[in-house]
Amino acid sequence: MFRNLRLSTKLYFTIPPLLLLAIGTSVYLNNKYQTRRIQEQALETAKTYGNLIRESLVEMMVKNERVDDDYLERLKNIQEIKGLHVHMTLNNLHLREHLQEESRLERLQRREQLAPKLTAEEMEVFRTGEPVWKPLGINFHAIIPFKAETRCQRCHDVPVGHVLGAAEMDISLKGVAETIDANWTRSLVVFFGFTILAITLSIYLYHTLVAKRLKKLIEATKVLGSGNLGSPVSIDSSADEFGELAISFEQMRKHLKETQEKLIHSERLSAIGKMASSIIHDFRTPMSAINLAIDSLEQGREVSKDKAQHLYEVMRDSIHRMVIMAQELLDFSRGETHLEKSEFSVDEFMTLLIRSVQQNLERSRVTLHVENHHKGTAIFDPDRLHRALVNIINNAQDAMPNGGTLHITTGKEDGCLYFSIADTGIGIPPEIKDKIFDAFVTAGKKKGTGLGLAITKRIIDQHGGTIEVESERGKGTRFRVKVPVR
Repeated sequence: MFRNLRLSTKLYFTIPPLLLLAIGTSVYLNNKYQTRRIQEQALETAKTYGNLIRESLVEMMVKNERVDDDYLERLKNIQEIKGLHVHMTLNNLHLREHLQEESRLERLQRREQLAPKLTAEEMEVFRTGEPVWKPLGINFHAIIPFKAETRCQRCHDVPVGHVLGAAEMDISLKGVAETIDANWTRSLVVFFGFTILAITLSIYLYHTLVAKRLKKLIEATKVLGSGNLGSPVSIDSSADEFGELAISFEQMRKHLKETQEKLIHSERLSAIGKMASSIIHDFRTPMSAINLAIDSLEQGREVSKDKAQHLYEVMRDSIHRMVIMAQELLDFSRGETHLEKSEFSVDEFMTLLIRSVQQNLERSRVTLHVENHHKGTAIFDPDRLHRALVNIINNAQDAMPNGGTLHITTGKEDGCLYFSIADTGIGIPPEIKDKIFDAFVTAGKKKGTGLGLAITKRIIDQHGGTIEVESERGKGTRFRVKVPVR
């Protein structure tokens, strides 16, 4: 189905989707990359916040030997920091003896009880000493361990690197999320805008540079296909492929026109030569017969009555033959003629047809059988149709030089008037049967112009009818003519 679509439709179904896919993929990958970079930057910022808070808390514990709750509350008011808690256990602090007063221990126990419980995964911080960073929605959840330093050993009986506690906080990524959303929105707007612009520009360029010029080439092809080689190909001769194609097309048109003119000239000369040869050859035989008959009568010798009658019949037949050939040449040279159709009695038409050919058929010892199965009327040109059928009958007579039988049948069939003309003659040679309606084809006859059946075919075609031929060598030929009744 896709193969049968027009080129423009194929381009519309392929280029825009591919363009959308390419631009969309580019925008998606670019935004994914930008989102990842923003998140990495946000993580670095969160780590910086966490490390600053850790350092400040460590510094506070070294100097004051305690964590100031008011300081923690102030940190919670920072917009980017949510839910700050300090996690520690008395068993893990290993306070030196001079710091184990009752009030301090109670405060530490209360802080331990009020702090939210850590998950097993988060408790791993105390074992590994590595911070935990987890994205939770638009926040980064961070657990940052407090590792003992050398100065911490003044208050804690622990080795350096021992995890004394951890700070748990949520660092907001709301600003980052808003930036990412804005970036996606901006990218989509640019994507759709650029896509619409690209498709619109592609369609404009296709119609301007391809479709219009291709349409002109198609129109030029149709003009040439109709046989009109006189119209030049009117396409701008630019230096691109279409310009080169137009130039080649115009050169082809000129070459075809020159070839056509040469062929027409050659065919005209050939037709004139054939016609002249046919006229000279075909008129020579009856004229020679007339000349011989006149010589016999002019010799002055006494000629018997039967001999004289025979000589007169020879002259009459020869003159009749020349009249027929002259009429055929005249009809053929006229080409297409205007039909003068009228409603005519089929029975009367058949009577006139039989009367015009019967005498010649009798002289050629041809027996005529006629069957008329349509006594009504039909609309046709009686003179031209008469001429067409006489040509067929003359061919049938010539095909039976030793006499024979000719059957003429007429009737009505499928809204058409038909004429069937069948002889018992020598038949048509198979090698010329398909060319029997071409000009100058004589079907092997020794006399005639070879134009009779060509003229007949032209007349039948003008009537909108058909003519068919069946022939068997040595048994005879049957022509069947059909013309519309109305």
